[in-house]
Amino acid sequence: MFALAEVERIMQRWSRTGEAQGGRCFSCSDGLVVRDPDIDNMTQVLAGLLDDGDFTQVLRRLDDE
Repeated sequence: MFALAEVERIMQRWSRTGEAQGGRCFSCSDGLVVRDPDIDNMTQVLAGLLDDGDFTQVLRRLDDE
């Protein structure tokens, strides 16, 4: 899981290093971006994904690929 602020921090670093088109984009196949970085929020997001039936679509087991 990544908080929005962490994605911004990574992209700012990439703008200095030239990675990911100079920090103009961010992508990852095995990540989930959440608005707030605290554990309670992350837990609520995971519980919501389970309740909505979206958990296995958003997060997949690595051995399923």
